[in-house]
Amino acid sequence: MFDHRNRRADKRLDQKEALSLTIVFTSQNPGLLGKTIKGSTIDISASGLRIMLKAPLPADSTIDVSIKLKDDPYTYFLSGKVHWCNESDEEGVYEIGIAIQDLINTETDFKRWRKTVK
Repeated sequence: MFDHRNRRADKRLDQKEALSLTIVFTSQNPGLLGKTIKGSTIDISASGLRIMLKAPLPADSTIDVSIKLKDDPYTYFLSGKVHWCNESDEEGVYEIGIAIQDLINTETDFKRWRKTVK
């Protein structure tokens, strides 16, 4: 499997915990709209996520997501781009890299996320 871990501009925090990811918008797979997918973080940074999910997300797709981390009372609404998606060693489980983006014309929790993760 290709090693994507060294592409992030911000410091990565190894943080393995449950997450709930709700697809609010996706440019590539309308069938995922409104779906909540359970998974876990592998690591997080102020500008991205490396996660494990039981569903693939198409690479190069733009997504808006609502993310709730297990030990954090806040739910984050974030926009991002799926940079890569690979099936893991466990069948039906996917490792996914998402770059989080700040959008000018959309209200997101990008700044709050950056403060929380830095």
